Amino acid sequence: MSIEDKHIDLTPLPIDSVAEDIFGLNLRGLRSIGVLWRSPKLFFDAARHVDWRESFTPSIRIWLFFFALLSFFKFWWVGSSDGMIEAYANGFSQAELPLPVGMTYHEVGREAVLLVFGLLPLFQITATILLALTFPFWGEPTTAALRQRYLFAVIVPSSSLMPVFMTVMMFVPPQFLTLYGLGLAALNWIIDFQTGYRGAFQTAGRGGRIWRAALLSLCVVALNIATTLTAQLIGIILTTQKYGGSFLG
Repeated sequence: MSIEDKHIDLTPLPIDSVAEDIFGLNLRGLRSIGVLWRSPKLFFDAARHVDWRESFTPSIRIWLFFFALLSFFKFWWVGSSDGMIEAYANGFSQAELPLPVGMTYHEVGREAVLLVFGLLPLFQITATILLALTFPFWGEPTTAALRQRYLFAVIVPSSSLMPVFMTVMMFVPPQFLTLYGLGLAALNWIIDFQTGYRGAFQTAGRGGRIWRAALLSLCVVALNIATTLTAQLIGIILTTQKYGGSFLG
């Protein structure tokens, strides 16, 4: 068969397909995020259908988009986040970590921050999936797949703001990083709570929606704090051991 005899489908691809190829999120995904902010009940209704009523992008796919976006930008953040780097550098300096000739604590601090940023996504995605599979208080019979859809839908709105939060953190002085982190945790709790309250627990009464949304949001924030502290601890231990120091002094 000659090339002239072959049928070639030259149907034009919509710009939506190009956006998905480049960013991993098409216009339907952007509309899904908007609905989760404006009227989350519609999104959670669609989550009960296998095909999402052909109206929305699956919540885990949206969350993974922001997860990938954060990973993509982490090298830029690490290189520009003097506050975080100096915080680690000061810690290693106070611990009198022995360094090779010509190396500075600032360089070691940057290395530690980069390691923490590398470990954190692995811990976060594992913890989030485990929470999605085990949180039982949805107020209705659920399968593992439906619980996963619900959980990731609850945290998509707060996740959509993380690139902004992380960019702002680059300009936070070292002495205010802890305060900024606590404020960020509180803001995430509020955003997750309002999403869960307005959309996730539709079969429960007002009181039932309040305590379920509050508990789920608290679990998400607690897991984020726990995974962050774990990544930081492991990052410090590994960096200290690399240069011959002792974590326990």
